Amino acid sequence: MVGCHASTLPRHWLGTFHEYGQSQNFRDMVPYSFCQATILKGIDGGIVRSLVGLPVFKETFGYSRDGKYIIAAKWLSAFGYANLLGAIVGALCSGIAYERLGPRRMTAGCCVLSIAFIFIQFFSSTPAQLFVGELVNGCIIAFYPICASAYVGEVTPLVLRGFAATMTNLAFSIGSLIASGILKGTESLDSQWSYKIPIATQWALPCIMLILVGFCPDPPYWLCRNGRYQEAAVSLRRLATPTVDVSQKLAHIKQTLRIEESYQGERPTYLDCFRGTNFRRLVVCVMAYDMQAFTGNVFFLTYAVHFMELAGLDASDAFSMNIGLTALGLLGTCISWFLLSYVGRRTMYLFGCTVLAIVQFIIGAVDLAPRQTSTTWAQCGLMLVCTFAYDLSLGPFCYVLLAEVSSAKLRGLTIALSTVTCFVWSVVFAVVIPYAMNEDQGNWRGKIGFLFSGLSMLCALYCFLCMPETKGRTFEELDILFERKIPSRKFKYYKVDIDVGGRRLE
Repeated sequence: MVGCHASTLPRHWLGTFHEYGQSQNFRDMVPYSFCQATILKGIDGGIVRSLVGLPVFKETFGYSRDGKYIIAAKWLSAFGYANLLGAIVGALCSGIAYERLGPRRMTAGCCVLSIAFIFIQFFSSTPAQLFVGELVNGCIIAFYPICASAYVGEVTPLVLRGFAATMTNLAFSIGSLIASGILKGTESLDSQWSYKIPIATQWALPCIMLILVGFCPDPPYWLCRNGRYQEAAVSLRRLATPTVDVSQKLAHIKQTLRIEESYQGERPTYLDCFRGTNFRRLVVCVMAYDMQAFTGNVFFLTYAVHFMELAGLDASDAFSMNIGLTALGLLGTCISWFLLSYVGRRTMYLFGCTVLAIVQFIIGAVDLAPRQTSTTWAQCGLMLVCTFAYDLSLGPFCYVLLAEVSSAKLRGLTIALSTVTCFVWSVVFAVVIPYAMNEDQGNWRGKIGFLFSGLSMLCALYCFLCMPETKGRTFEELDILFERKIPSRKFKYYKVDIDVGGRRLE
């Protein structure tokens, strides 16, 4: 299957996935679960963003105001961006680590470090200690989604590439759902275990991934880039069905890398991402990732529990709603699998940005009405709609675009730079939102929806003008489209024919 040409691939991935599952054993299916290491990032993010709603956590790390405990805005902000700030450093290092070490050694090393650094969070007794623990752990777990996005883009066949890439977002959703369920279960505990147990659950996944990573083959593209052609052939045999001639696929990989080397030179560096057509590809990847932050995911995901409590829900109801929110996110990601074969990436981005702009405008408008039970539940319900729309569109389709738009040679570096910019914006919003929403500061509450509504409309405009359609294109076809400087809105209809010898015919 890995060796199939685009024109011979089935149109619907479900039949192909069933055939693949019948022909491969458990060991060979492991690579497609490689990105599940990012569940840890979902768990960590879900725990960090929701711990601030636990009563005992507020008593331990907050202060008393008007007879109730609250987290100071500076620490609420710090807990929100600590993970992201560490992730910026991790993302910058991950691109180089991916090229030098390869995804298997890189993931194994990160798992060991995650196990070690979770101890800092678990034994924290002051806000500063918890901040440091989140900071260093955030640096390590940032490697997972970058490594996963690059890995699945290189080991999956074209017909399953989009599906496999969305598994990264599915992993985030699963991690968030696990975190929400654990936090709901421990919320009623009247001791420090109400927040220590959720933190301790993070130890499980790195241990599991240390076992699984030993079964994963290195991606053939990475092996070929490092001149290890024999090992690449072995890897292809593991990834392909028995009837596929892997030598043909290996020749295709070599040809793709030769085309890129003729444009980019031999040794990839971060500077190469800013040169020639690579810069355009970088901008597309950066915007695809940054739009997650611009459309308000920090607002309706990171600060969901805090917002619901500000809106008027008690802690128990807020955590119950948070479970529903993460469950809807998981449902949205699963539904996106069925859309991958029929709906383009550009179309889904336009849909997501537009819906988020409308719904968040309504959240802001509802906040202008007098506060009562109906408006409180309306705002919280709209937060769930935002999460569903996001995880149906921008959430999963972002990782598909990252895998498809970045060149094979610069994939790890391009995804790393894109991740850094998204995390920078996420840090900005993580700092600003608590000060804007908190009742002891700006007291905007739901009116912050107006801000993200405007940004979402600007993102929709960018998608219409500049987002290329990559659905159904091989990596070699995308290389040609970018090198020929085809306008983004014409990507979908431009014809590229490639014969066996690798000659390009228009």
